[in-house]
Amino acid sequence: KFADFGDGPTFLFSLLALIPQAQLLGMFTEQVALYTNDAIGGLLNATFGNLTELIISILALRKDMMRIVQVSLLGSILSNCLLVLGSAFL
Repeated sequence: KFADFGDGPTFLFSLLALIPQAQLLGMFTEQVALYTNDAIGGLLNATFGNLTELIISILALRKDMMRIVQVSLLGSILSNCLLVLGSAFL
């Protein structure tokens, strides 16, 4: 271990580390979409939009944390359903 901060601060630091990654992925897909058509831009946005969840799931599976992967997938499905439902009301 590098440092033993406890579970709470470790989670907080991990969350803070994911924010710039999500920002960079969003900027990357927007820049690539400028040079391609809308279909490829949308496909890249959908693919790379879930890259953070994919990385977390792969790391959790390697450490045999199946419950973390299940809850992560459930959260992703629920958030996408709520986003689509909320967008439908606009």
